[in-house]
Amino acid sequence: MRHLFLLFRPAQRRIAFPKPLDCPPGCHYMSTWPDHAPSTWRESVAITSRTVKYMCRETLGKWPIGDIAFGIKYHMKHQGTIQHDYAGKDSLQLKGDETVSELMYLLNYLRLCFYFSKRPFPEFLQYGGYCQDNVLIQNSKARLLRPAFTIVCDEKSRSFIIIIRGATSTRDRLTAATSGEVPFRHINIQKGGVVNFVKGYAHCGMVAAARWIAKYAVPCLNKAKNQFPDYEIKVMGHSMGAGVAAILTHILRERKEFASSTCLAFAPAACMSWELAESGKEFITSLINRNDMVPSFSKVSADNLRSEVVGSSWLNDVVGPIPLNKLFKAINQHVAFLQSCLVFMSSSRQEVRNDADIALCPQPIISEASINSRTSFLSTTVEEHLQISSSFKNPIREFSSLSFTSSEKRPTNFTPKRPIKLNSDPSSKEHKQLFPPGRIIHMVSLPDLASKESIRVYENPRSLYAKMRLSPDMIRHHYMPSYVEMLELLIEDLTNKKE
Repeated sequence: MRHLFLLFRPAQRRIAFPKPLDCPPGCHYMSTWPDHAPSTWRESVAITSRTVKYMCRETLGKWPIGDIAFGIKYHMKHQGTIQHDYAGKDSLQLKGDETVSELMYLLNYLRLCFYFSKRPFPEFLQYGGYCQDNVLIQNSKARLLRPAFTIVCDEKSRSFIIIIRGATSTRDRLTAATSGEVPFRHINIQKGGVVNFVKGYAHCGMVAAARWIAKYAVPCLNKAKNQFPDYEIKVMGHSMGAGVAAILTHILRERKEFASSTCLAFAPAACMSWELAESGKEFITSLINRNDMVPSFSKVSADNLRSEVVGSSWLNDVVGPIPLNKLFKAINQHVAFLQSCLVFMSSSRQEVRNDADIALCPQPIISEASINSRTSFLSTTVEEHLQISSSFKNPIREFSSLSFTSSEKRPTNFTPKRPIKLNSDPSSKEHKQLFPPGRIIHMVSLPDLASKESIRVYENPRSLYAKMRLSPDMIRHHYMPSYVEMLELLIEDLTNKKE
């Protein structure tokens, strides 16, 4: 274990990824978040170490053990049916022949993604009606920030299809867990002119994976386009592969010869900020199934969920009259001891605890007179501390906790003109909310008056996916077989209603 630590620590210190050129002013970019796939084993070790520490800090470093064991289940129980939220007044129900045709179109390519992700490559070729000559690129082995993908020439639809596999291996899951936000810009070039220029943030691991795929796909597509200039480009994927496909489509559309590229994102991960997601509504279609949690899962939404779970009254309902306080206290003491041994977990936990205490405390109404009195008391207290500190030999060392915003030396009669903010960290990075890309189509199953499930499909606004909604079947609804089954039932139901 010691040798493994010595291997990870020096590699992470030596390797620092450069700050991207499109990073806006004031952006606190973390140099350990890469914007490209690793090219050496040292970079792979550094990224893996950074990702593992990030995962531990965002899970065990922030979530109390009781909230993980009981609070989440209590929150799901009292949340009720969540599919009604996706069929509200702001949602547009889709009906008619055009909807049936679009769903059949999506079902065809979803099955194609399923065969590429879950079946051997020869079976994928057999299902799609392809031969080996139709395969332009085949990369079936995934690595860190390098997902498996393929490019095939589909003569039936007269298009080049890029399929990106989702997170099916440990390396893919590390790519999905490298979820820091990095600056990303999109320049939509059409007919030789710049039509739209959008700047925002995107998922770090998916941006690096999309740029790695583009490095090999662009020369191949240029050569194929010269041979078949009227063929279109279709990019698609499931889960993490859908997020990478959406970002890759943005990259491809910046070139004039690929300006007509489109994307089909099945169960897409929250991978880009609001501005970038809205800019792709014309060429990206995202399909979501019932209680699938992945499209709304991001760091900001997870923090909001943690605040809801911590602020709920699950402890009183779970413990009740049973004297389990000593057991919970003993468990929390052991967990706190383990977290104190890991610096990157304990510091984050302390910050979250302070924020939670401030958030849960009722905010009193303070009058102007009380503010003035407290300000004068605070200034007097500062004067006393400064006078006492002069009697020490090394006052800076003794009172290192007293810090000012300016580097100038303060006089002893210093009176603050504005309230002092406690526990402030000006270098902390503000995390950005990420959303699913493009136009969002959501399949829901609602109970009707006859105690049966009514299957419907809606086009939903993006704001619905800023909040995480938990459900017992939120994982099962994310898998591709569940998507295929729901699409088949929906097409059958709409066809029967039409007849």
